[in-house]
Amino acid sequence: MNPHHQAILREIQAANPGRGPVKQRPEHLGTTRKWHGLKNEQSRAIALAFIAAHRDLSYDDWLALIDSLYHGESYEERCAPRTLLRKFPRYRRELPLAQLDAWLGCLNGWAEVDSTCQTVFSEKDLLADWEGWAALLQSLACDDNVNKRRAALVLLTAPISQSPDPRILDLSLALIDRLKSDKDGRITKAISWLLRKGVKQHRESIAAYIEAKAPALPAIAVRETRRKLATGKK
Repeated sequence: MNPHHQAILREIQAANPGRGPVKQRPEHLGTTRKWHGLKNEQSRAIALAFIAAHRDLSYDDWLALIDSLYHGESYEERCAPRTLLRKFPRYRRELPLAQLDAWLGCLNGWAEVDSTCQTVFSEKDLLADWEGWAALLQSLACDDNVNKRRAALVLLTAPISQSPDPRILDLSLALIDRLKSDKDGRITKAISWLLRKGVKQHRESIAAYIEAKAPALPAIAVRETRRKLATGKK
C-alpha cells in the first residue's frame, strides 16, 4: 500500500472509532464493500487536510496515491480520489485517459461512480482533448460493465451544464440514444440526470429531443425532464 494511502486510511479509521451502528448501510450506496460509516463531509475533510499538508506533492506521487486508493478495501478509500482529482487540476489534465478508464473499472455502485465522475471533470478538461474524451466516453457507453456505462453519462453532467458547445450536447444525446433501452436503474436515472442538466445551456435542443424521442426513452427521464423544462426545478 502506498505510504500516503496508509496515512489517509489511518485518518479514515480514526474518524469513526466504534461509535455504534450507523443509519445508512453500504448497500444503499450500491456497494457491499467494507464501509467505515463516514459522512461525505468527514471524508472530504480528511482529503483536504492531507492536501494542505502536501501541497508540494509531485505528479508521480499524486498518481501513485490515487491508484493505490482505487484499489483499497473500503468505500471511503475508493471515493477519496475525488478531492485529489479536483484539487490538482494541472495534474488532472495530464492524466492519461487510459488510466482513468482503468480506474473506473475499480468502482462499483452509483455512489462510487459518481464520486469520481460528478463535477470532477469540467468542460475545459473535455474540450482540451475533445477527440480523446469523445473516444473514451463512447467506449464506456458500450462496456459490459454497468458502472462504466453509468460513468459515460455522469461524466457529461457537469460539462453539458457549463458549456454551450454543440459537441458536448451532440455526444450526450448520442450516448443517451445508445443507452436508452438499458433497463438498469443506474442507467435510466443517469439519462434523466444528463437531460435535465442539459436544459441550462441547451434548453430548446433538449425540449425538441424529448418530444421526438419520448416513446423510446425511459419514462422517468421523460417525466423529470419535462418537469425541469416546465418549472425549472429538479
